[in-house]
Amino acid sequence: MTLPSQSPRSHSPISSGARNAQGMRSLFIAVAAIGLGGAAAGWFLTHKSESLEVKSETTAAITDPLIDDAATAVTTAEPSTIVVNATAADINAAINARAITTGANTATATPTAPLGTATTTAIATAQSAVTGAATAGIAGTPGTPATTPAATLGNAAQRIQQANAMIASDPIRARVELTRLLDSNALSATERTQAYTGINNLASSLFFSPNIVPGDIASQSYVVKKGDSFARITNREKLAIDWRFIQRINQIASEKALRADMRLKLAHGPFDGEVIKADYRFNIYAGTGSERVMVASFPCGVGTNDSTPVGTFKVRTGSKLIDPEWSNPRTGEKFKSNDPKNPIGERWIGLQGTTPETAKFTGYGIHGTVEPQSIGKQMSMGCVRLGDAEVQVVYELISESSTIVIR
Repeated sequence: MTLPSQSPRSHSPISSGARNAQGMRSLFIAVAAIGLGGAAAGWFLTHKSESLEVKSETTAAITDPLIDDAATAVTTAEPSTIVVNATAADINAAINARAITTGANTATATPTAPLGTATTTAIATAQSAVTGAATAGIAGTPGTPATTPAATLGNAAQRIQQANAMIASDPIRARVELTRLLDSNALSATERTQAYTGINNLASSLFFSPNIVPGDIASQSYVVKKGDSFARITNREKLAIDWRFIQRINQIASEKALRADMRLKLAHGPFDGEVIKADYRFNIYAGTGSERVMVASFPCGVGTNDSTPVGTFKVRTGSKLIDPEWSNPRTGEKFKSNDPKNPIGERWIGLQGTTPETAKFTGYGIHGTVEPQSIGKQMSMGCVRLGDAEVQVVYELISESSTIVIR
């Protein structure tokens, strides 16, 4: 006997129309699900791509720390673009001005100051700063082009003013402009004085300091090697200068202070000299041709009755002397080395003509003097006189590879 609960259930057969409707619903649900899944995947991929693009743009934007804001630049700048021992103020100045200057050695001479005041102050300051404290590190990227537009607007006085205004922000450009203005021979005496003052204000921080400014053709960075001396460095790097100038600009009192891995600033010569008799100036140049720039300018004295010969000269071989003996060619009076009365002072650089016109001039040279009042005047026997501090620098920069033009 079969109980009602055990009876098999009966199923009514499904019509073909109902089966078709049920299939359509299943297909619709599947299509909808696929569509929603595709939309979700597309949204995810699109937003992820956008995120990557934004990240890529942000990274690409940090290409030159010197043109970003101060915070970004300090974070992203490479160590080689910042002086190691610079303060935060120095770094900010470097970011804003694309250069690092010292300020400590900057001369305070005004454009109306007497010729030579700025340079003498700069040299004296550099000499007094030689305390033996080695420079911790120097960054340099010579060859970087100047960024400030050339001062080509206005008359000569306005162009000098523009160039002097660039000294803090773009010293490399300022030096080029002042050099070109002085080379033009189109300046009045007052304007030339102002331009020389600008050159020497630049020299204080750009040439005579241990800092290297990007784009300075006269400077390079050097890492001291074990066993190095100033003379070895000068010879190995073929600097064409006296080793004492390396000691001077790095403000190191003794060679004993040199340590392996110390960074030094080197001045790369040869440097050339030019005497402008009408200005009573001895100018020092780095580079040649279109790259020539005046790195320093010193007041000088010349020969009585315009007796200093003009033309092109070089340093006579073996004639660079320190504390030399000297005999007066007119009186025969002799002066021994280190004699405080020796009229030629503590340095002598003999000159030799390089053309048929100048080869006939012998016995002339560049030297110091015990008569400082003769600087800026015609009081010598025809030689070029410099002050005690200035003649030491010229002795260190002018070599047998140098050319000296007198005009």
